Amino acid sequence: MSAPDAGSPDSGEAGFVLLSVLAIFIVVGAVLAGALLQIRSATGLAQARADAVRLQGAADGIARLIAYELELGRVYRRSEAGLPEDGTVTACPLAPGRVALVSLQDQGGLIDLNATPRPAMEEAFRLLGVPDRDAMALGAEIVDYRDPDDAPEPNGGAELPQYRARGLAWGPRNGPFVSADEIGRLPSMTPALAARLAPVLTVYNAGGRFDLAALVRRVNPGAIRSLPGSADPVPSPRQAFRLSVVVAEGRARAGRSAILDLGGGGFLVWQQTVAPDLVEGAGHPACARLAAAFAAGP
Repeated sequence: MSAPDAGSPDSGEAGFVLLSVLAIFIVVGAVLAGALLQIRSATGLAQARADAVRLQGAADGIARLIAYELELGRVYRRSEAGLPEDGTVTACPLAPGRVALVSLQDQGGLIDLNATPRPAMEEAFRLLGVPDRDAMALGAEIVDYRDPDDAPEPNGGAELPQYRARGLAWGPRNGPFVSADEIGRLPSMTPALAARLAPVLTVYNAGGRFDLAALVRRVNPGAIRSLPGSADPVPSPRQAFRLSVVVAEGRARAGRSAILDLGGGGFLVWQQTVAPDLVEGAGHPACARLAAAFAAGP
């Protein structure tokens, strides 16, 4: 039998069928490729979520372990070296490629926005590098923010009319500061001043006394010689601590931020967050206990 002529109807029909089959193969291949990509994407997403859960579990476990050790130290007055309590960031290797960054800050040595008197705040602000005029204004605005009346403090106070004159849509709380972050709402506060003062402010030092010398050494060491003779070390009650933990592995990070009250309140704050300031740190002997506990975990 002779082959169909190239110009015959049978030849055109065969070509059409061939093209149809090829088109079907292309469509099926595209569908399969899309399905494979979705499977790979879902698998990668599931793996990323599983890794995040593991890192979060590690961060939470480390935070609870540190809190437990602080409680033991308070009850049994243990004197063994623990993590630094001045906010220094400590880097603790947990496993190959995995590290825990930990910051522990005793709130008892910091300036309390609710309890520290204005004159003590202003003196500290000056020694911490805040210009005199700004120190006076901030001291007055802090008092006006927290007191219940509507009368501005002398030498720079700010009640609702002064906030409105600055173009601010809010006013003073006329009640206690809830968080040290609220200093950003004060009319005279600038980002530069907030960055300088944030490490030394708290709302968890109910006694109001603070260690001025320690704060100056930390924030503005050049002013040490200007300290007044009364600036003796002030012992902390060691009752409230700010604790931040970030566990990092490759590009993945998970963290926990907490406020711990050793006076019986437990965790006053327990937030899942990755502290942006915890990116690197130095080693410390206390890391050995954290690594050992991590290795003994499930």
